[in-house]
Amino acid sequence: MNKKHVQHLMTDYKRYAFVLLAVSVFLYIGMLIPAQGQEPSAIKEYVMMGTTSVFLAAAFFCFKRSITYKKRLDEQEDA
Repeated sequence: MNKKHVQHLMTDYKRYAFVLLAVSVFLYIGMLIPAQGQEPSAIKEYVMMGTTSVFLAAAFFCFKRSITYKKRLDEQEDA
């Protein structure tokens, strides 16, 4: 892969990670704020927490991939 392509991949994964992290925060806040006039449902809470966990795991994966591409870019610059 050329230098420019690796740079774009690193930037894309970092953006994906920030978007996934922001969505997971909104989902978590939505779970904490009680719904008006509705009884809290245990199943709904489990689904919201599961979805939040999946988004956090995906954000972590994207951050790791971004770091991998950053290291690859640094190695190409040193060579």
